[in-house]
Amino acid sequence: MLLLATQAEPQMRAHRHPNVGRLLQPRHYPRASATARSGVPWAADNDAFNVNWDEHAERRFLRMVDTLSGLPGCLFVVCPDVVGEAGLTSLLFEEYAPLLWRHDLPPACVLQEPGVEYEYSWIPWASMRALFIGGATNEFKLGPEVEAIVAEGRRRGIWIHMGRVNSLRRLAYAASIGCDSIDGAQWVRFRDIYLNTGLHACAAGEQLRMQTHPSA
Repeated sequence: MLLLATQAEPQMRAHRHPNVGRLLQPRHYPRASATARSGVPWAADNDAFNVNWDEHAERRFLRMVDTLSGLPGCLFVVCPDVVGEAGLTSLLFEEYAPLLWRHDLPPACVLQEPGVEYEYSWIPWASMRALFIGGATNEFKLGPEVEAIVAEGRRRGIWIHMGRVNSLRRLAYAASIGCDSIDGAQWVRFRDIYLNTGLHACAAGEQLRMQTHPSA
């Protein structure tokens, strides 16, 4: 399992590890081409959790997309979403996913809390390359509906990412349900204390995932 860290290219080189990748943001993507050329796996988020999605946020996102267009090694780019609003997130995915495909960037669809139970027919499996487990509450994020959707995504060969994983317990859970990657501010904000621990746990999580999901 990969730990995707939002850190600069020099820090990526300093903390090189088989289980580390780079997570770009509209506010942080310097030397993205150098990361891509280095062979380090990378992805890009939309920063919607930290900012309101408005015209300013959209412009920053689109500038990032233009910069990343066609770079090799991209795992996914997260389509814009609205925290806690599955319906609005669905509409935004329909709007932005074609744009990402045109830029040769694989789109990720974000799972958010629904007003009603998710139906597999709602999830745009054919239009996405990755599933990003978002959500504002643990009840949703760690619940049986999401676990079932993850299992379906794995059956379809979709990359699975869980956001805001900031503890070893949450990291182990992400691995146990079959996630391919995680991110979390703790591992980078306090990298000298936590990053190596998180990377070792991700390496161990690969074994846990294989035991839990032999077909992974």
